[in-house]
Amino acid sequence: SPLIRAFIRAILDVFGKPARLVRKTGTADLNILATRFRIPMVAYGPGSSSLDHTPFEHLSIEEYLKAIDVCTNALTTLLS
Repeated sequence: SPLIRAFIRAILDVFGKPARLVRKTGTADLNILATRFRIPMVAYGPGSSSLDHTPFEHLSIEEYLKAIDVCTNALTTLLS
């Protein structure tokens, strides 16, 4: 989808390496909204998904700032 392509391209621009797509399962607003409104959605965030919701979950300022760059780049691509 254009949404996924925009995020992959943005990740390549910011990190210089391919993104590893992960299919996350679980309950979130995204799951409900994507089904209800039949629109593409993507979840993106910095850090290791293997540490999500564990006592070891952490994030560096550098990762946080790069994630902002990725989202800005992807949204700019989608809006242009």
